[in-house]
Amino acid sequence: MLPAKAKSGLSEASNGKTTSATPKVSKVPRNGSTKSDSGSPSPAQKPSSPVPKVSPSVAKPSSPVPKSRSLLERSPKSAESKPLIKNSTTPEKPNRTSKGSELQAKLDAIEEDLKRAREQLASAEQEKTQTLEELNEAKRLASEMNEKLEAAIVAKKMTEEILEIEKFRADELEQAGIEGAQKRDAEHQKELESIRNQHALDASTLLSVTQELQKVKLELASANSVKNTALSEADDAKKIAEVSGEKVEALSREVIHLKSLLDSNLDNMNTKAAEMIKKLNVEMNCLELELERAKTAEEKLPKMESLVEQLQMEVTDARKAESDACEQVEELKKDVASFESRLTEVNQSEKSATESLDITRKKMEEYATLLQNAETEIAALQGKIESMEIEVTKHKNDLKESDRKLDLTQEETVSLRKTVELLKSEVKKLEEEKLQVLDKDKIAASDIERLLEEKSKLIHELNTSRDEAEKVKKAMEGLASALHEMSTEARENQERLLAKQAEIEDAQVQVEQLNSAIKNTEERYEVMLDEARYEIVCLKKSVENFETEASNSSTEWDTKELHFINAIKKSEDELSSLKMEMAKFVDSLKVAEQEAQAAKADSVEMLSKLKQAESAATAAYEAAEEAKAETLRLKERLLDKENELQSITQENDDLRVRETTALQKIKDLSLLLEEAAAKKTEEKIRLSKSEKEYDMLPNMPQEINSREWVLSYHSDDQKPNAENKKGNQNEEEEDPMDIVSKGLASEKDHEAESIDDDADSKLDSGSFDQINSMTESMDYGTTSPTRNHEQKKKKAFLHKFGTLLKKGSHKTHK
Repeated sequence: MLPAKAKSGLSEASNGKTTSATPKVSKVPRNGSTKSDSGSPSPAQKPSSPVPKVSPSVAKPSSPVPKSRSLLERSPKSAESKPLIKNSTTPEKPNRTSKGSELQAKLDAIEEDLKRAREQLASAEQEKTQTLEELNEAKRLASEMNEKLEAAIVAKKMTEEILEIEKFRADELEQAGIEGAQKRDAEHQKELESIRNQHALDASTLLSVTQELQKVKLELASANSVKNTALSEADDAKKIAEVSGEKVEALSREVIHLKSLLDSNLDNMNTKAAEMIKKLNVEMNCLELELERAKTAEEKLPKMESLVEQLQMEVTDARKAESDACEQVEELKKDVASFESRLTEVNQSEKSATESLDITRKKMEEYATLLQNAETEIAALQGKIESMEIEVTKHKNDLKESDRKLDLTQEETVSLRKTVELLKSEVKKLEEEKLQVLDKDKIAASDIERLLEEKSKLIHELNTSRDEAEKVKKAMEGLASALHEMSTEARENQERLLAKQAEIEDAQVQVEQLNSAIKNTEERYEVMLDEARYEIVCLKKSVENFETEASNSSTEWDTKELHFINAIKKSEDELSSLKMEMAKFVDSLKVAEQEAQAAKADSVEMLSKLKQAESAATAAYEAAEEAKAETLRLKERLLDKENELQSITQENDDLRVRETTALQKIKDLSLLLEEAAAKKTEEKIRLSKSEKEYDMLPNMPQEINSREWVLSYHSDDQKPNAENKKGNQNEEEEDPMDIVSKGLASEKDHEAESIDDDADSKLDSGSFDQINSMTESMDYGTTSPTRNHEQKKKKAFLHKFGTLLKKGSHKTHK
């Protein structure tokens, strides 16, 4: 941009007009002063040699030759007097101004590059902060997903426990129905076999119960294994969340440290930014490993779903068993109807028997006259027989009641044994869970110790970075809230563990109480059995005695009324047996109805719980699907962050390359300025010598000076390129007589020269100020004491040089 403006300014100056393109060209004199040659060279020019070269743009349009020709055509006096003094600096000042413009242009370009680099670094910092924030959000989302997965696992556990309880109840109901059916069949088929058959049935039921308990134990073991795996996965997820939280803290601290270092020094910031990128890459790898773990957890979810499906199949089996029980109840109702029909038939037979008894009584009244002698004996015998029959019926009823009590006691003992075994199994389960909880507590204690060690390390690091703690307070408040939430969750887990331990202790106390109650009931039942056995023996003996007496009396009575008594006994036996059977069937019907009602209630509860379990399973499945979707989103975000990090690293490398190039340019410009300063010192020395020689020499005639000036003009016009190449050599070869003659010619034309000299002095001061500003801008960013001292020396030297030039110009005016 600068060379084009300089060219336009020079073209306007050649037409005799002033322009404002650059501050160096704004004060161009009208009479063709050498200070107007301030056009900047092309940017392709390089300072390869210590001797400065003048660009062709400066040599051709801004050379003083055509202007001097125009002045000669106007007035020969001004042409003779004007260029004598200032022709000595014509090959040097264009070089100075061109070099100054080149240096300033290069410095401006370098400053712009540095500004752009700083802006790019600031944008890179902002992008890094944004990436870190997005990583924090991703970690927070991962922790939320882990919490959702834990909630789903807890819901699945609850559903599994409910299904296990319902299975156990259904199995108990099925077992009770099977045992009742077996007992009823045994009672119908084997009414005479009492205790031995019952013991055999008890043994078979115990075997079946043991087998079923083994099956239940196997199922519980599988459920416990699944539960342990789920708990281990939940613990792993919690550990991963804690580790990610610690990583977030470390990353936030490192980011703050990097910001402070970037403010202090750009080089240190770049190195630490590279280290941060490496750490972020490592953490990205860690996050990818965590995502792989989440994938494994998602792969385990189908297994859990298959277990839920198996539980649903078992529930359908339980429903089928309930339907079978209902069918058995209907069959029992049919049996009751058949027994009622039999009762009606028995009642009819009783009516017929009563009618036959009336007939026989009539016959007995007819034969009463024949048996009046034996009536007294018969009446006595009948009284004895009736009393014996009443006692026999009482003893039979007592025996039946005792048998029924024995059956009830045996059933209660069987149920108590089952409950005892169930409680023992539950106690074993609780003990196993307690051991597992203790193991988990040990693991948690070890983790807590490790975390305490890490905490101590972090506290040590925090003591070193207390100065930076004020900047990190806002971030630490969020982390403190997260830690508070984690501590509340840990407290809740501890409270749950304590509640479970209390439940285990309560269960143990209940088991002990039940064991003591079972022992007491067993002792009571043993006493009752002994008493019942003793009563049975006594009753048997009394029955035998009564039977002997009855046999003695019946032998006498049988001779007379065998057929009649046999018919009565048969009818009574049938009635009693039918009544007993009816009572048993009524009891069995009541029990069956109660069992059916209980089964219906249990089925209703099972259905409600199954619905709840299905809803929980669907919710868990939805949560799993959401977790999968969110994991996919997190993967996409991680890929985006990796791409952004790669782009940031590439930008940092580009910025480093630009910085190196800018530093090289600054070094080159500093060398050029040093060369310019050395040349200025040489010019100062030469000017002082010329002034002294001018003071010593006498005045010469004007014609000789004008001729010499014309000759020098023609020589300069013919050889501009040679002068541009030689530079300072032509200045050293000039004759002091020429300088004196030029000074004499300038005294004659001092009035026309005064205006131009003022403009030249202004340009000199402006150019020196610009050179000073260029040196200051070139040394921007390097504030060492040696360079400051050198700058002060250069400024003083340039100031002295400007004052000398001003003094020389004033002397020429005088």
